Amino acid sequence: MKRVRFLPLVLMSLAAFLAGAATPPDQVPPVFQSLIPKGFRLVSPRFTRNVQSSGGMTIGMAGVNFAASKESRGRHAQLDIEYSFDLFLYQMPEAMMQMQGKRYRQAFPADVESVRQGCLNRKSDAIIGYDAPKETTYAWGWGITQRRLHHYVGAGAAPDDIDFTGEYRGLILSNNTVKKFKLSVVGARTSGEADQWAAAAADKIARTGFADIN
Repeated sequence: MKRVRFLPLVLMSLAAFLAGAATPPDQVPPVFQSLIPKGFRLVSPRFTRNVQSSGGMTIGMAGVNFAASKESRGRHAQLDIEYSFDLFLYQMPEAMMQMQGKRYRQAFPADVESVRQGCLNRKSDAIIGYDAPKETTYAWGWGITQRRLHHYVGAGAAPDDIDFTGEYRGLILSNNTVKKFKLSVVGARTSGEADQWAAAAADKIARTGFADIN
């Protein structure tokens, strides 16, 4: 009996996804494709969208995750560039939002602290050196960037190759929507380059509603 009941539930869930989303689950929805820099290779995209209705209450959930990568060569080191995007969007009735929004807001500082400690714990060695990280607070969340020095290893001497990493955490709440996201940049030429992409991604998320992700 359990198998007979389980199969219709699976089919109903799949039907709900297909009915609400035109984008396949291994692709990036059109609304976010502009965040993939030109010339970059799309890596492991994942997309989910689900709508559930019960007792006159409708809840929508969407998840978008992808990385965009490009091979790059420094003076003596391979300095690959990668942008990572991870968004969870949760739309619910306003009555639910009062409780859920508070829960997400309370949990957000712990997410930030975990990333902060990860950057602070990076240790320089003979291969890679790390400068002190720089933190920035945004209207939509928080970010931290760090300069990396790729030391020359070999006979003689050569200048260090330099790139930057960036980690960003965002939380945008409205009357009926939670938007929680993680953005990462590895191998940027400058910290400003990393910050600009993160700002563009956050702006796109802020202006995108559940109905726009399909």
